[in-house]
Amino acid sequence: MRTKLLSWIILFGVAAMFAVSAQAQGRVVGRIVAAKVHGTVTAVNTADNSKHELKDNDAIAQHYVVTTAENSSVILVFSNGATVNLAADSTLSIDEYLQDPFSSSYAMATATEEPSTSITKLNLVRGELVGNVKHLHKDGPNGSSFSVNTPVGAAGIRGTTFRLVFRPDSSGKAFFTLSTAEGVVILTGTTNQNVNVPTGQEVVVTVEVHVDTTTGAVTVTAPPTVVTQDIPAATQAAIATATQEIVAAHTDVIFTSATSSSNTPPAPTPPTPPPAPTPQQDNTTPGDGKS
Repeated sequence: MRTKLLSWIILFGVAAMFAVSAQAQGRVVGRIVAAKVHGTVTAVNTADNSKHELKDNDAIAQHYVVTTAENSSVILVFSNGATVNLAADSTLSIDEYLQDPFSSSYAMATATEEPSTSITKLNLVRGELVGNVKHLHKDGPNGSSFSVNTPVGAAGIRGTTFRLVFRPDSSGKAFFTLSTAEGVVILTGTTNQNVNVPTGQEVVVTVEVHVDTTTGAVTVTAPPTVVTQDIPAATQAAIATATQEIVAAHTDVIFTSATSSSNTPPAPTPPTPPPAPTPQQDNTTPGDGKS
């Protein structure tokens, strides 16, 4: 009896593993749409190192690296309801973005939660971003996750509005801030313990780093100094402005599935050929004297 019970436990365990694996394999590569592109914004596909300049309504996906030049910016709209407003002189790597398929239309302007579970792993190599993430379906072993990594630490997002800044300078110092305008963000990897950053709070980190001039890789060379404080008024204003731009970008974005959206520009219409010339009629009347 005991042997039979053990066999049933093993059988159910294997079945559960296969079910989890099947669900994970069911996820597809989610869609990301570029909106409100200002200035020069480039996207590099790390799979083949192809590079192109982004324009409004261009679509990208995971394994792309997006870079904004000076006086340039872009809003990246994800099919899971997340939006990233990437500021000037910034580089953001989309390391992983997978989403469970969904079939109903998903309007960004009215959505309050994601349409299906998803995994999002971003890496802010340098620069500044403001993110807005709809409520995530985090429950269960295959629940959603959304994180933004930096060389200083990683921000775990639970459905919130936040701002991240990471800028190393030529003196070997790096400036990092994580500000939470709404919700809760968890900062990991900066200290031995996770740091909860609730609404109205920000974490300021000063750290010494080494920047590889060839690869651009950033290595932390000394323990960081971490300060938690209220969000300054200037930062609140910057977040508010970026959030307004995000809301404006949502107006016409409707995802019809995890891999397509209805705001993609239609294919150009071929030019209409000119009408064929009308044959000239002979209006002469026999015997009227005209020849």
